[in-house]
Amino acid sequence: MTDNHLQQRRALSLLHTSDCHLGTSPARRQEAAFAAAMDLAISEEVDAVIISGDLFDHNRVSDDVLSWAAEQLARLSCPAVMIAGNHDAHPETSVLHRFSPHIQDFPITILDSLEGTTTHLPELDLTVWGKSMDDHHPGFHPLDGLPDRPEEGWCVAMGHGLVMDDETPSYRSSPIYPSHLDALDWDYVALGHIHRHMVIRESPSVVAYSGATAESLEGDPAVLLVTLDPDSGVSLTLRELTPSPVA
Repeated sequence: MTDNHLQQRRALSLLHTSDCHLGTSPARRQEAAFAAAMDLAISEEVDAVIISGDLFDHNRVSDDVLSWAAEQLARLSCPAVMIAGNHDAHPETSVLHRFSPHIQDFPITILDSLEGTTTHLPELDLTVWGKSMDDHHPGFHPLDGLPDRPEEGWCVAMGHGLVMDDETPSYRSSPIYPSHLDALDWDYVALGHIHRHMVIRESPSVVAYSGATAESLEGDPAVLLVTLDPDSGVSLTLRELTPSPVA
C-alpha cells in the first residue's frame, strides 16, 4: 500500500468491546456496563462498534435479554459488527440464531461463517473480517483463513481466543499462536476472550484484547476506543464506564 493511498484514508474511531456476557445473572451488572458502553459510543460519535465475541453469556438467555440487547444496539447511529465467542458459539443451537431476527432492521452484522468472512462498510472505507466459532476446542484457530488485506481502506480483523506465548502445541481451546500474528498485515486485530484489557502487539499490526465490558479495567467496567488515523496510525484508549443500574 502506497503512502499516497494512506493519506487518502479518512480517520475513523471505533469502539471495541467483547465478553459482554449479557444474561449472566439477575443483578444485571453486565447489562449496566453494556448500556454504558452504548452511551459512550453515542457521546463519542464513533464510526463503528466492534464486538469480538460473547455478547451473550450462554445459548439459553431469555427472549427478554435478546430484545433488550437489540434495543441497546438500535440506539447507535453507526454500524456494528460482531462474531460469536465460546459462550455463544455458532452451532445450530446458538443464541445468535435467535438474536438475528431482533436486529434485521439495523446496520448490525454478525460474521457467522465458520471459514471466515468479511463485510465492507463503504461509507467508512472499512473492511472487517471475522470467523465464527462452531465449538471451543484446541483445533479451532480464530485467525486461520484470514485473507490478504484489501488494497484500499482500513482493515480490521476480529478473533475470539487465547494468544499463546510460543508455537508449542497446546491443550488450550481456540489458541492463537505467534505464527498467526506474524502473518498479519491488517491495521488492527480486535480480540476477545480475555477479560482484562491487554495490548499484545503494536507492530506490524496492532493486536489487543478489549477486555470484558464489565471488568476490563482492573475489574471495573471499560471499553477500548480505537483511532485509525492516516497520519499517526492506530492508537488505543481504554475508557472507564460509569454504569447506572438496569431494572
